[in-house]
Amino acid sequence: MSGAKVRANALLQESFAPSLDRIGATLRELGLSGNATTAFCALVRLPQATAGDLVGKTGIPDSKIYYALGELVEKGLVEVQPGKPKIYRVVPAGEVELRLSHLIQADYERRKAATVRVASLLEPLRAGTVAPVAEIAYIVKGFTNVVTRAKALIASARKDIVLLTSDEPLFRQLEDELMRIVRRRIRLRIAVPEIGIPRELAKVAEVRSIVCSCVLLVVDGQQVFTVSRTTDGDAYAITSTDPTLVRLGLDFWESPRCCMT
Repeated sequence: MSGAKVRANALLQESFAPSLDRIGATLRELGLSGNATTAFCALVRLPQATAGDLVGKTGIPDSKIYYALGELVEKGLVEVQPGKPKIYRVVPAGEVELRLSHLIQADYERRKAATVRVASLLEPLRAGTVAPVAEIAYIVKGFTNVVTRAKALIASARKDIVLLTSDEPLFRQLEDELMRIVRRRIRLRIAVPEIGIPRELAKVAEVRSIVCSCVLLVVDGQQVFTVSRTTDGDAYAITSTDPTLVRLGLDFWESPRCCMT
């Protein structure tokens, strides 16, 4: 009877192999390390396990098993019960799916922001290589794309940011990026309506009240970004590195018809 039970367990373990291979391949495709993937596939067949248990089952060295488990815990695929030793177990299947979906979405957002950032950095570089008759302005359509491009331009700043915006919802979308650049000691000048702004931002930025209706961003005195709202509440923007347009943008900051100290 015991021999039949051992054989049944062996057959059951063999039946797991194709599914585990597919799970492992998918996790590696999603960016998990090889050791983390191996540890997960071993842990998914157990109700719970210690790091020592997994070393024995996977062959992952002691010096690396905690890095693998830490990666799984950080990504939310495995939960840990404190103790000596710690106990690890895979979270429920539905939660695994949710965590992996979040990882994919976060990776997509990072890659999307990176492509926008590259484009914003390329524009001033390309401006110096094209003929004078080439286009000097570019159009960005859609509120989400406008916000993404504005954030990328702010992130690319090396010395100075001038932002005039009578559009409070747009300003709120840019607050976090503005907070990050002031921590990098970038000079920041802001003109906004009579609205509350974060204390840390108000403390380090030169803040004025805007009295005209406009949205204007000037980065490092080299690039200007203007935003307009459409009648249906959407937005489009024009960005340019033309020195004359950049100078006009900076003039708005100095004009008492637009900004009040």
